[in-house]
Amino acid sequence: MLVRIQRLWRRNILLRLGVGIFLAVALSTAVYTTYIMRSLSAEAEQNLQERAERLAAVLSQALARPLFDINSAAINSVVDASGATPEVLVLRVLAPNGTEVASYVSPTDVPVAAIKVHRDISFSDARRSYAVGSIDLAFSREQIDRDLRRQIFNTVAANLLLALAIVVSIFLVGRRAARPFADIQTSLEKLTRGETDIKLSGIDREDQVGRLSGAVLRFRDALTRVRDAERELRDLNSVLEERIATRTRELTESMQRLGDSQAKLQTIVDTALDAVVRMDLSGNIVGWNTQAERTFGWSREEVMGMSLDQTIIPQRFRYEHRRGMQRLAAGNSVTRVLDARIEVVALRRNGDEFPIELAITKVRSDGEHSYEFCAFIRDISDRREREQKLLNANVMAEAANIAKSEFLANMSHEIRTPMSAVIGMAYLALRTEMTPKQHDYITKIHRAALSLLGIINDILDFSKIEAGRLEVEQIPFLLDDVLSNVSSVTTQRASDKHLRYLVTTADDVPRYLVGDPLRLGQVLINLANNAVKFTEQGELELHCQLAPGKAPDGMVRLRFSVRDTGIGMTAQQKGRLFRAFSQANGSTTRNYGGTGLGLSISQQLVRLMGGNIEVESRPGFGSTFYFDLQLARSDAAALSVQAVLHQGAVADLPLETSERRTARVLLAEDSPVNQYVTRELLELQGLQVDAVANGQEALDRLKKVGPQGYDLVLMDLAMPVMDGHEATRLLRQDKRFDELPLIAVTSRALAGMQARCIEEGMQDYITKPIDPQRLYGVLSRWLGMSIRVIPPLPPRDDKLVVAGDARQAAAGLRKLLAEFSGESGDYFERVRPALATLLTPVQMSRLADYMEHYQFEAAAKLLAVLDGE
Repeated sequence: MLVRIQRLWRRNILLRLGVGIFLAVALSTAVYTTYIMRSLSAEAEQNLQERAERLAAVLSQALARPLFDINSAAINSVVDASGATPEVLVLRVLAPNGTEVASYVSPTDVPVAAIKVHRDISFSDARRSYAVGSIDLAFSREQIDRDLRRQIFNTVAANLLLALAIVVSIFLVGRRAARPFADIQTSLEKLTRGETDIKLSGIDREDQVGRLSGAVLRFRDALTRVRDAERELRDLNSVLEERIATRTRELTESMQRLGDSQAKLQTIVDTALDAVVRMDLSGNIVGWNTQAERTFGWSREEVMGMSLDQTIIPQRFRYEHRRGMQRLAAGNSVTRVLDARIEVVALRRNGDEFPIELAITKVRSDGEHSYEFCAFIRDISDRREREQKLLNANVMAEAANIAKSEFLANMSHEIRTPMSAVIGMAYLALRTEMTPKQHDYITKIHRAALSLLGIINDILDFSKIEAGRLEVEQIPFLLDDVLSNVSSVTTQRASDKHLRYLVTTADDVPRYLVGDPLRLGQVLINLANNAVKFTEQGELELHCQLAPGKAPDGMVRLRFSVRDTGIGMTAQQKGRLFRAFSQANGSTTRNYGGTGLGLSISQQLVRLMGGNIEVESRPGFGSTFYFDLQLARSDAAALSVQAVLHQGAVADLPLETSERRTARVLLAEDSPVNQYVTRELLELQGLQVDAVANGQEALDRLKKVGPQGYDLVLMDLAMPVMDGHEATRLLRQDKRFDELPLIAVTSRALAGMQARCIEEGMQDYITKPIDPQRLYGVLSRWLGMSIRVIPPLPPRDDKLVVAGDARQAAAGLRKLLAEFSGESGDYFERVRPALATLLTPVQMSRLADYMEHYQFEAAAKLLAVLDGE
């Protein structure tokens, strides 16, 4: 019987599966039951403990007063009442000394498991707490133990029934599922015997059994095809033997032709223009073509079998060559040499060294692991000579470029010095009383000088761009400020030609941006001036809008365009439009003027900012220049921080009469004319100015008067005896002058000059010709006072030059000022030319500033000087 069971166990997988599942369920039932028993027991234990504690707490509160009063009746009453709780087995009330005061014992005779609780009892009045006794309580566990046993029994029974149901289901399903497998087993046994008439009961099923039955049928078909193929293979074997014999004859003939081909290949190698040298793994020469003979001077018969390093490799490289060959023989590739073109030095037979271009490849020879190396060598002596000539030419070109830059710098200095005098004198003259004709002459001189300065700046910018020393900034700016500045600079020229001038911005364009506002304004001014120059009638428009395309987060793409109704251009003219020193045609310069640099510089600047200027134009229909820039977004806070960093916190201080208005400035300038112009510009604002001719005199004067003698120093950089750089270095060595502001003044407007001045210890930088607005802004920042540009005086009205009329005008203004009349401002503008005949330019500028800021009392005091009050 046992043997039969063992055989059945080994042969029947369903039996093993059912028994295994039953044991698994039984084991899991035991584990689960144990876990449940412990969990339920712990939970019931906790609940019973909490109930006992709560009952003990209630009894303690109930017995506290009776124990304190030693009221035996009340104590017994409480103890008897606790007997109403069936779980209470024992309750003992003890006095503080441990004697039993009262007790209750359950009448049950069967031993019962219990939980015991001991609790001290105290009584508290308004002053203190008294220990009055304690209680011992035994609480029955019988009910919870009974509930636990019932739950455990139910759980075990349910799991055993589940295991039994699973085993029965497995046997029922397994017997039905095993039938198709029996058919498959029978069919496979027939196929091994060579029989192909098989039957499968699961062939029509779609599950795994059906797929397995189909695989058996396909296996039968494949086996049938294999048997057929074996028969065909035997038939083809005889045909193959005949073909092998034929192929052997053909191979013999091919070997003979190969010998002829090798001879042809050697002929081709001999006619190559490069020297071809082959060597084996030992470094011996096994191939040498005709060009190698011409290049190195060795004949083929002489070098065959010789070592390569004894023929064409110079002495100093032979050791490294032998090490490389050893690495190649060991199987290590030399990537710097193999399959690459390198330039090295080779040796001729006569001992001369010469440069070559070398390329080495690895070529498989007869054996499976046998290699040769083929070197292709080209004599590059002529090329090296040409390269050396080109290098020398580049050095000479670079020297010429440096000389050109230095020449431009020197010319800039030489031109800017007299230009500073012309522009400065014109500026000062426009702030004095003149007749209308004189005013017109000086105005035209001033504008012409500024135009000439613009041409000089264009040439310098072009030089910087060519040298690659022009850089663009990335600072916060307000777009409206840039467009407003462009409009103010270019409007006058458009107005002179009676052109309609529009400056528009799309509503969705952000105003606060990050970029280079100076260079952007320079490009727009150039394009706008160009449009004005080539437009005789009609209009021009400067427009800003969002450009097509999506910008990255935090960025915006803007399109700036300048449209005019001028002469327009042909396609051929547009092709050479952005070339330096070139214009649309030869007559442009004669008719309209210009150097041909403006558009070239503008294109270079736009490309430095990441864009490109495009143009659309037709002859007679005007032109539209436009470019797209990608700029970062900013905000008002960043712009305010930038303004503080670049302009200082005192840029908007009101102009007022104070001791700071008498600040002393030391001017170090070697040119007498520039000394005079700068002194006049400073004294026009009421500043005291002392001038010296070189840096040594400036040092002597500063050391003589001490650090408190002057409030600021204007230091020219190019002076005889001692220049401004040396003077600044020596002055900064004296710690007493650390707080004295030094402002550089120079006509060398070159890249890096400002950074050099700041590094040497100067606080700011002004270029010549001196721009009064820039000069006054720098003075305001470092003197801690607001200095505003004084506007030009209008031409003198001949009707108001009589002294009596001028004094009558001053008296009328004083009367209105005394009354604080709102008409005083309008009256002042009407009589301003007359007052200019009585007041000095400095007094007139102060009076204009007082009227502008409604400081009527200070204005009246100034006018009182005329009457001697």
